[in-house]
Amino acid sequence: MLSSRQVKAILFLLFCFVSSPATSNSSSVESATINSIQAAWDKVKSFQADFEQTVTSKSLGTRDESRGVVSVKKPEKLRWEPAEAGTIQILNGKELWQIQRSKRRKQVQVDHYQDVSGLLDLGALSFLAQQINIKKSYKYKILASDPEKILLTLSPLKGKGETVLAEIIKPSYLLGALKMENSGSETRVVFKNMKTNVDLQDSLFRFEPGPEDLIQHHKR
Repeated sequence: MLSSRQVKAILFLLFCFVSSPATSNSSSVESATINSIQAAWDKVKSFQADFEQTVTSKSLGTRDESRGVVSVKKPEKLRWEPAEAGTIQILNGKELWQIQRSKRRKQVQVDHYQDVSGLLDLGALSFLAQQINIKKSYKYKILASDPEKILLTLSPLKGKGETVLAEIIKPSYLLGALKMENSGSETRVVFKNMKTNVDLQDSLFRFEPGPEDLIQHHKR
């Protein structure tokens, strides 16, 4: 099963949790750009996209790559599903399921968190899974902008964590990529073929364990 530290690391990635100090908001140009991103995001009630994730270990010199599909239905419903080996993550409100399928053992190992707010501030996952006001929730800094994309750093006004570099695609103003870096590793996730306001069934964000599944329940 995953350790508490590993769970937190995955959640940082899943929910775009960012909270290192950032440069304070400044120009009217920045403000207008954030308004455009906000307006585009407010129109998105659900989305589904392919993801490509690369995790590089600075100390070991290793590089791990994975692909899959992320599905979001606002508010607070999210499914992160690798295409091959990996851990399926299902968020439904404050409830979180982590599902690890073992082909060799033909078993399913499951971590079930009844209240994920015990692991991280739920306000942090709002960037992906809820409707939020960016200006009221985050410090932001636009690093670069051209006709194709915007590079943006975001930092919650409350909480602690890693700084995220977000790539916003023009002219849709939707999320194209995320990059997170700390002293030990660097993680980059690219989102492709994003479809917005798609019909996602609620069953996609539920998990019904089988009688042979190995389940570990966590109250928090």
